[in-house]
Amino acid sequence: MSSWRLAIRELRRNPFRTTLIAAAVAIAAAALTGSAILITGANRSVRQTVGRLGADLMVIPAGENVATNFNEALVTGRPAAFYLDPATIGKVASARRVRSASPQTYLETLTNASCCAGKFFLVGFDPSTDFTITPWLTEGDLKGRPDQENWMVVGDRITLRVGDTARFYGTEFTVVGVLAPTGMGMDWTVYLPDKALRRMVANSGAKADMRLRIADGAASAVFIKADPGADVIDLAEQIEQNHPSVQAVLSSTVAGIARKHLGGVTLVLVCVITALWVMALVLSGVMFSQAVKERQGEIGLLMAKGATRGFVLGTLARETITVALIAAVFGSVVATGAVTVFREALADSLGTMDVLPTASAVVYFVVGFSMIVASSSVLASILPALGVSRMEPYEAIRRGKTA
Repeated sequence: MSSWRLAIRELRRNPFRTTLIAAAVAIAAAALTGSAILITGANRSVRQTVGRLGADLMVIPAGENVATNFNEALVTGRPAAFYLDPATIGKVASARRVRSASPQTYLETLTNASCCAGKFFLVGFDPSTDFTITPWLTEGDLKGRPDQENWMVVGDRITLRVGDTARFYGTEFTVVGVLAPTGMGMDWTVYLPDKALRRMVANSGAKADMRLRIADGAASAVFIKADPGADVIDLAEQIEQNHPSVQAVLSSTVAGIARKHLGGVTLVLVCVITALWVMALVLSGVMFSQAVKERQGEIGLLMAKGATRGFVLGTLARETITVALIAAVFGSVVATGAVTVFREALADSLGTMDVLPTASAVVYFVVGFSMIVASSSVLASILPALGVSRMEPYEAIRRGKTA
């Protein structure tokens, strides 16, 4: 009888043990594959989102706290308030190697507005120069919108849609556009045209409980797109040298901050999958050790009939390979399907636009982790078999009778 037939026969003889080992291997493979897909997909989404931001660098007031608040506002939508000198804004926008520049003005935290409870972010932008907000517009149209009207564009997470109205600091605005989900702070932000924002600021003293104070022409950040072929780092250094009161933030820095927000989730996932992997290895080793112990007599008879140590070990290894490989592939495929089915909910919980990497990456993870988990299970099961294979046939038969 071939070693493959012996292996399959033994697996059928003890379906409970086979199922238990398969379940442990499948769980470990699913955890490894699912976590790898989530981490890789979320990081890819962050890179794509920052890339679609459109700006090569952003100029803000100098200061470590300002930089921290700006990054958090851009990544998470946490409200921030700081302002550049109006004279500096024009000089920065006209700097050499700057192709396009568009200012944005941030307002202090707004709490419990007429549209919704809680805190969110108000940002003023110039529709005529903007290249970071309007590309995300999926609902509504900004063409032909007169400056004298009070309209707004909202992020996907704001509970307003086209035609809805909301009152900010005593001034009513109407939604004319909704942005696509970005996985960034834009999802929690309300964007107002700059002239409407200035009118709201001017009227806040009479219409609102809190008077807003923003200097004419002041803005919080200038989003810059460099000339094609320009060295962005050199441009940032040039701007900071010519204007000591400002600092330039690169888009790559924002991407790093966004990935840092995923660091805590990544650490938890790594701990979980490590624990599950160790559990699968230990359980596989224990179960196969018990199986080998129960079959010492059978193994002794095989060796007494002339079976070599390689044949015995090969038979046991084939048992593990058959169970572990099928279970690992099954677990990896199930994890991939689960991430695909629940991709929107997972993206929301992680605060990213998507959680799926490229198709080739998914295939790589399924194949790679299936092989890793299956190989680990084989190694864990072979160790207890080595001791039995070194016994004399009579000794193995005798111990098998007393087991």
